[in-house]
Amino acid sequence: MRSGDQLVLLLIIGIIGIALFMGLRSRLNKSAQSKWVLVPDEEIPVTDAVALLENAGYEVMTTKRKIPIRMLVDDQEELFSRYFVDHFAQSEDKWYVVKIARSRNPFEMRGSSIRDQLLPYQLIYLEAAGVLYVDVSLQKIVKIQFELEI
Repeated sequence: MRSGDQLVLLLIIGIIGIALFMGLRSRLNKSAQSKWVLVPDEEIPVTDAVALLENAGYEVMTTKRKIPIRMLVDDQEELFSRYFVDHFAQSEDKWYVVKIARSRNPFEMRGSSIRDQLLPYQLIYLEAAGVLYVDVSLQKIVKIQFELEI
């Protein structure tokens, strides 16, 4: 090998090293950022729940959203289910997952009920400031914020 060849080889190795470093840094930055973005709907039908939220100072951002869930049981049986979010709403710089009370699915304001029925929404949308539970029949909005003590 000539002396010039060694310099070219070192340059190539340096360029490859820098490219790998930049690619790894970019990938780490992307994984740290949220992959989910709240895209507001252009038009929100005004229902009793939407009116209640707006009168309380919230801006309703979306209509109902479906969250599909695929589950693999024992590495072979594939099951499907879904969660539904009634709305996303914003107040100041914070946004919330909105669940509307249903008469066919009564809800008790107890720790275990809140955990079982509403915590999954907070865990799905970690960026949310909390969950708004809207009971139109009582004209009530309950803001629930979760703190995990790990």
